Amino acid sequence: MIKKEVMIKISASHTDEYGETERIELITPGQFYKKDDFYYIIYSETELSGMEGTTTTIKAGPKKVILNRMGSSEQKQVFEKGVLNSSLFVTPYGTMQVGVIPSRVEVDLTDNGGSINLEYELQIADEKASYNELQITVEQK
Repeated sequence: MIKKEVMIKISASHTDEYGETERIELITPGQFYKKDDFYYIIYSETELSGMEGTTTTIKAGPKKVILNRMGSSEQKQVFEKGVLNSSLFVTPYGTMQVGVIPSRVEVDLTDNGGSINLEYELQIADEKASYNELQITVEQK
């Protein structure tokens, strides 16, 4: 297993129940490797994401993506198309129950990089909060 130094581009859009859409884009250095049948993407969150002091690890398989955050914020969220997965999101400001129901889980990664595309409904405390699109692109430096 060889960890590669990569550039990770994260583009996210978040549409609330009023149809208001907010977009953020982040480019950050990170690490990328393959172990067994999964690709791993690891990077440090920044002040821009509001989770400075947190390390995010994304474990991506053909039909499932697992997001694991550790540090100042903690969360383990599983994305599987059509499946509701709930988790606790622990932040310095408190803990909340978060659920996702993905309509799209697309993993297009090779040993050279690639992308992950997720589209999902986000629920907070069992109530629909927003519709989200997340694209993660990995490129070798």
